[in-house]
Amino acid sequence: MVATVREHRIGDVRWTVVRGPREAAFRALGSYAAADIRTVLAGLPSWPVSARAGRSPVLFRAIESASQVEHPDAYAELTALAAGAGVPFDDLLLANLRGDLGADDGTGCTDLAWAGAPSLLGHNEDGAPAFDGIGRLLTLLIDGEPGVCVWWYPGFLPSNTFTLTTHGLVWGIDSVSVVTPSPCAGRHFVARTAQRASSLAEAVSVLRRFSSAGGFAYTMGQVGSPAVTVVEKAGHETAVLTVASGLSWHTNHFRQLPPTLDTASEESLARAEVCAHLTATSPDARWLVSALTTGVHRNAADGDDLMTLSTLVTDLDAGEVTLVPRGGAPLRAHALDLAAGNVAAVTGSESGQSVPGPSRHG
Repeated sequence: MVATVREHRIGDVRWTVVRGPREAAFRALGSYAAADIRTVLAGLPSWPVSARAGRSPVLFRAIESASQVEHPDAYAELTALAAGAGVPFDDLLLANLRGDLGADDGTGCTDLAWAGAPSLLGHNEDGAPAFDGIGRLLTLLIDGEPGVCVWWYPGFLPSNTFTLTTHGLVWGIDSVSVVTPSPCAGRHFVARTAQRASSLAEAVSVLRRFSSAGGFAYTMGQVGSPAVTVVEKAGHETAVLTVASGLSWHTNHFRQLPPTLDTASEESLARAEVCAHLTATSPDARWLVSALTTGVHRNAADGDDLMTLSTLVTDLDAGEVTLVPRGGAPLRAHALDLAAGNVAAVTGSESGQSVPGPSRHG
């Protein structure tokens, strides 16, 4: 069977759509994005991270083993991605486990949500300046699975930023640095498995069931549902909070799990202070976009190593998404169209360059 990769340009946003069987699709994606994958690996802060694994080789191999055993599909995806790109698998594995090895991997991302009428969910994707212009929308249409759209850093499992699925699931993820990682699966692998859920309740169940070496905070919703759910995950610990009304926010430290589990940077605390003082008399998508692109928007200045590369706001009532790429014009589309790779609905045409992937029989 043949996998295909199609590249589209929607205003100022790159959008890559991949279709086909799992391993063939990821091998084709790796081949197509090989140059960008190498750029990302070279631009990672504190790269190479092999020194971290070298300090704790038993922990590193325990995390790898748990990732492979508990999340075999995601592990196969990363393996195929490395093969397609022609880069050593351990390089991609180490990059994906940067936040699982007990070392600071940056304090990236802010999530803001409003539960009410309308219900809104917003995410700032923060990353290294080296990633500016390389990150893009990626839609995965893997045979037999729900469609998934994410903001993708080439070389990473497509799971650590924000997620939109054809089941109407929407969430953003904030990185949290844990003090003592557990010998569990890598957090990117857990997050990738959760993307197959058919409902918000099922996604939360997945996060409860699977342990995670590092820490993630998920701000989650579902198109057509007014509630917002926040899940904090580290090791075997899970905290779930349902927000029935009003503002919810999260930066890069735990708010529900014990504070002894993580480290809270001054930068994360400063954004938290901004979020805690936000007020909204009549919140809508425009208000949430403004909140995310002002006080908590980052510019890799004044000692801050990271910048906000994109902002995503989803109106859960209407299912409408507003995506603001750094330095670019907003893109507005339906969440389900992005997750389904419905190019005609998003762009008004079938334009886009088609790049065939390698054949795979099965």
